Amino acid sequence: MQEKKLTGYPSIDKPWLKYYAEDKRVFSIPNCSVYEYMKTANSGNLSAIALDYFGNKVSYCDLIKRIDQCAIAFKSLGVKEGDVVSFCNPTTPEIYYAFYALNKIGAIANMIDPRTNVEKIEEFIKGTNSKIIFYIDIAYPKIKDIISKQNIQKAICVSASDSLPFLLGLLYKLKNKVPDDKNRKTTEKYIKWNDCVLLGKKNITDNTIDFQQNRLDLYAGIVYTSGTTGVPKGAKLSNKNLISMVLQNKCADMGWEQNDRFLGIMPPFIAYGLVCGFTLPVCLGMCIRIIPKFELEKFDSYILKHRPHHIMGVPSHIEYLMSSKKLKNVDLSFLKTVIVGGDKINPETEVAVNDFLASHHSNCKVIKGYGLTEMSSNAVFPRSPECNKIGSVGTPLIGNNIKVIDSDTGKELAYNEIGEICLTGPTLIDGYLNNEEENKKVFKIENDTRWMHTGDTGYVDNDGVVFFCDRLKRMIVRHDGFKVYPQKIEMAIMSVDNVKNCCVIKTPDKNHSQGELPIAFIIPSDKSEISLNSLIKSIKETCAKKLPEYSQPVDFVFVDFFPLTVVGKIDYRALEKQAEEMSMK
Repeated sequence: MQEKKLTGYPSIDKPWLKYYAEDKRVFSIPNCSVYEYMKTANSGNLSAIALDYFGNKVSYCDLIKRIDQCAIAFKSLGVKEGDVVSFCNPTTPEIYYAFYALNKIGAIANMIDPRTNVEKIEEFIKGTNSKIIFYIDIAYPKIKDIISKQNIQKAICVSASDSLPFLLGLLYKLKNKVPDDKNRKTTEKYIKWNDCVLLGKKNITDNTIDFQQNRLDLYAGIVYTSGTTGVPKGAKLSNKNLISMVLQNKCADMGWEQNDRFLGIMPPFIAYGLVCGFTLPVCLGMCIRIIPKFELEKFDSYILKHRPHHIMGVPSHIEYLMSSKKLKNVDLSFLKTVIVGGDKINPETEVAVNDFLASHHSNCKVIKGYGLTEMSSNAVFPRSPECNKIGSVGTPLIGNNIKVIDSDTGKELAYNEIGEICLTGPTLIDGYLNNEEENKKVFKIENDTRWMHTGDTGYVDNDGVVFFCDRLKRMIVRHDGFKVYPQKIEMAIMSVDNVKNCCVIKTPDKNHSQGELPIAFIIPSDKSEISLNSLIKSIKETCAKKLPEYSQPVDFVFVDFFPLTVVGKIDYRALEKQAEEMSMK
């Protein structure tokens, strides 16, 4: 076989294909809904446990039965193909039943973070014209006025206690002071979850669903992009997007097997959670240990109690585990995969995590991924140890393509050249909900291929391995036009002894009419044992050696911790605001 001649451009050469066997380089997407795919995939796995909710175990047989009952209940409430039902809930078993029930009908789940402010919740409901809303009982005070203002026809109240064992359910109600008022009583508008289920048992016996459209083209869910980098936008995820993600991960042979234990800590109202933490493990037949409210300080306890084979989270989650006293001498050989996404992980931290896992008898190394809501979460993933290089985020999943462009000219760059990352593939969403202006900015057709311009910078090396550098919005542009990438400064500072973590943000250059300058926020290893003045001296010396003159930080701020977003990412905007407040003093 004649060797393919390389062009020097990753999107054409696709050098990452060498990590896959021939039969893993393509996949066929079945024309079905996610519900149908999940049901078929588990046809021989019905007695296995699908959900484990504080000891309340639900088999795949029971899961499918409850989904079918919920679909009948929805139909009796008038839900039909194309309708949107809004959710304002964390993960509980009821969300699995309801999500897949809507998917069976061809309706769409609009996933809203219950911690969102009232104005945004109302905006997200209004934007989808939802007439039915699912909400967690403790969110009732926040959404009660929205229900009347938006003319919601049915409001279905779910409690985290509905599926808890009796005593735990009682403790939940006492701890959270759940009010016994109309939001927990069934009326013409308000329906308790258990009464909603009864509708599925009584009203309709015909369980067939007739789709008017191609199943793959039907939308399954709407999730909202992170508000830390701009105004949140509703991303429309289709059956094709979700099923493709499952097939891509199967082709990657990550060692995920039926009946493996999966720790479900990522919430369903972000793409990372809904696709990788909610849909993927069920479609692969795993047992999901549901954690409805993730508390970082309990992460080590979750690991000890559930002994999961697979965990996924963001860098701050994994960093916490390394400092845990509870895990100090624990055998973690049960861990098969430790996945980190949602934010960059420093190379030094990556090495430390791998050392931590090895010293605790786990054969796995931390797996980094790179993705975006617009790519249905994960888009790049290390297929094998060879492409899991330190500092990298892996290679494009099968079916995806990547190119790095000069953001000024739009021209594709060669290997190892830094520019804006562009992605395409079967998980690329159709677009944002009711936002054509942003659709035109982000999604562009080039040579008959629809690409997403990510707004992130990075490069692809000669092996097809992707390295993420920074968000374009984080890029610092000096008054003289020089572009400064925060991550390069962070990597230099992180190489200094006694630096635990670092985050570089931009601040206005007050000595010029325009331009920005870098400031470094630093978490020292231990303030009590080191001289901060001496540490600053070491940092300055290191930066002078490793960075060009125009990339030198203009200030160093020592802090005990970084502010985090609701899903555990470093909140850069909060640090920028802190720097702004400091400059005004």
